[in-house]
Amino acid sequence: MFYVRRSTFVVLICLAPIGASAQSLARFSFDSVVSVDLFRGQATVDQPNTVVDLTGVVRLGQGWLVYVRPWFREARKPDYTNADSWDKQIYQAALQYERVGPISTRIDAGYIVSPIGLGMMDTRPGINPTIAPHLSYVTPMPLFDPGSPRVDAIAATYPLGGQLTLSTSVWDARIALVNSAPTRIFVINGATNPEPTPVIVTGAGITPKIGLRIGVSFATGTYVLTEEMARPQPEGREFQMMTLEGEYAFGYTKLSGEFTYDRLETSISRERANAWFVQGLQTLSPRFFVAGRLEGVSAPPLRTGTVVGQRTTFHTVEGTLGYRLSTDFTLRGSTMNRKPYTRSTWDQQIGVSVVWARRWW
Repeated sequence: MFYVRRSTFVVLICLAPIGASAQSLARFSFDSVVSVDLFRGQATVDQPNTVVDLTGVVRLGQGWLVYVRPWFREARKPDYTNADSWDKQIYQAALQYERVGPISTRIDAGYIVSPIGLGMMDTRPGINPTIAPHLSYVTPMPLFDPGSPRVDAIAATYPLGGQLTLSTSVWDARIALVNSAPTRIFVINGATNPEPTPVIVTGAGITPKIGLRIGVSFATGTYVLTEEMARPQPEGREFQMMTLEGEYAFGYTKLSGEFTYDRLETSISRERANAWFVQGLQTLSPRFFVAGRLEGVSAPPLRTGTVVGQRTTFHTVEGTLGYRLSTDFTLRGSTMNRKPYTRSTWDQQIGVSVVWARRWW
C-alpha cells in the first residue's frame, strides 16, 4: 500500500512506452464509444447530450501495461457566452501489473476508477444497460453542514492512488489508498476537484456459484479539509462508508444492486446518508433487450445550532428498450420518472439514444 505524488505517476505514464522495445500492433489496443441521447419532458434541457469515451492500452511486457481513458462531453451553453462547449477530462491513466495463478494478483497505480461503488462499472455508454447514468453518483446532496461544500452519498470518481487486488475462483479482496473520498468527484482536469487527502478503501467478495457474487466494501478518511470550509476549523470532517453489493447472471438475465451507508462528521454531530440501486437486464433475442433501474438517496437534514431541517430524498426509475442495430450500433428508448431533492412531485421524461462502440485493434 502506498501513496505517491501526482507528478510521479504522470511522468511514469509518459515515459514507460519509451523504454520498451519496438511495439507490434498486437501490443496496442484502442476502443471508442460515442453516445448521443436526448430526453424530453419535465425539467429537461431539450438538447442532445453527446459523450465521447476513448480507451488506449499499451502492453509493456509480461503482465505490465499502461492505460489511459480520455472522456469528452458536449455541454451546451448559450451562444452569447462564447465558451468552449466541450468538457475535457481524463477518467483513468495508470500503470497495471497482473499475474495469473492460484491466487491471481493485480496492481493498479495512477488515476484509477473508484475502488468502491458497483455503479462505476456502468459508466461507459456502451455498457450501461439504460440511457441515463447512475444519477445518484453524480447528483450532490443538499447542503447539510453549513460552511462545508456539498457532497455525494457516493460519487463517480477517478482518484489518484494505488490498489492491490487478489482473487481466486471463489473469493476476491482488495485494498487501496487514494487521494480523495468517494463522496467527492475527482477527475483529471475537473473544474471542482477536492483538495487531496489520503483515504483507505478495502473490499472483499465471494462467488459461491458461477454467475453469483456478493461483496462488501469499506472506506474511511477525511472527506472535507479545513481549507475547503467557509470558516476554517481546527480539523477537517471525517467519514466512514460501507457498501453491500450483489450480482447474479443466469441464462439471458443479469441482476445487480447496491446499498451504501455513510457516516459523515459535521460541526455539530454525525449524520447518516444512504444510497441504493437495483437494476436488471433481460436479453430477449440477439437484437432486442429490456433493462430497468431503480435508485435513490436519503440525504441528511440541514442542522445548525438553532435549526433542524428534514431529511430529503432523491429517486429515479428508468425503463429501457434496446435494439442492437449491428455489432457497433445500439438504439435505446427509455421512460424515466425522477424526483429531485426537496420536492415531493415527480418529473416524467422520455428519452432516446444511439451508441456507437468500436474496438479498433
